[in-house]
Amino acid sequence: MPSSSDRKRLEVPTHLYDQLIEIAIDEDRTVASVTQEVIAAGLQAYVPAINPDRDFVHFTPRARATLERAREEALAFNHAYLGTEHLLLGLLRVQNGVAAHVLDKLGLDYEKCRHYCREHLKRGDEHSASNNELPYVPRARKVLRQATREADRLGHRYVGTEHLLLALVAVHDGMAARILSYFGILNEVTGETMRAIASSVK
Repeated sequence: MPSSSDRKRLEVPTHLYDQLIEIAIDEDRTVASVTQEVIAAGLQAYVPAINPDRDFVHFTPRARATLERAREEALAFNHAYLGTEHLLLGLLRVQNGVAAHVLDKLGLDYEKCRHYCREHLKRGDEHSASNNELPYVPRARKVLRQATREADRLGHRYVGTEHLLLALVAVHDGMAARILSYFGILNEVTGETMRAIASSVK
């Protein structure tokens, strides 16, 4: 656990410190002011690592199945990471989930999505992926955290496939959003998902 004294004795690797000095000289600033700005910018962009025991507590069985299917898709592409595209494929494979029903209604099924991925995603080599835990890329971590926010916003005490789908749209710079845009449904997903949620509570 970091202590308050860490603030005073923060160590910066030599190669990074040299870069900070260069910036400070170029901009006629102190190294301290440059360091503060760089750290602030880095923290703004930083997405915390996922801790399943903490972050997936309220995920429904179907949402958890989505994550497992996503992992399988990543491995099938020999990818050593889990991205938003794998999450989208995972949602489509959990066919009894709200998300899959919404996407099917909008004309997107698993086969269409996987064909797009085969055509547009570079496969990893045979040794790049393993059966070990695959890390989520920052945008995928954003999606998983956003899904919890979507559930909170709707007053739901669980995180389902519908919340994951809403999150994929909200994190609009991810590969999944690009795929949805390619098929011309990106701007329709949120409305259709909200209608599906509303009809399920009637």
